[in-house]
Amino acid sequence: MIVNLKCGICKHVYDFEVGEPSMDKSSKLVFEKKPVCPKCKVIDKELLTERGQSQMTAWYLGDL
Repeated sequence: MIVNLKCGICKHVYDFEVGEPSMDKSSKLVFEKKPVCPKCKVIDKELLTERGQSQMTAWYLGDL
């Protein structure tokens, strides 16, 4: 699944193929592939953009 993300370090907005999203036992969102910012190359410091939040909401509601 491609999700719209924003880097928590350099604030660059990008789309990333996260694989299959899931939820852990504490209801935290977990991605199959760790996002890497294409601009600063930081790993696993992503934030969901508004579009990304909508994508994850649609995924979650579709999974119920």
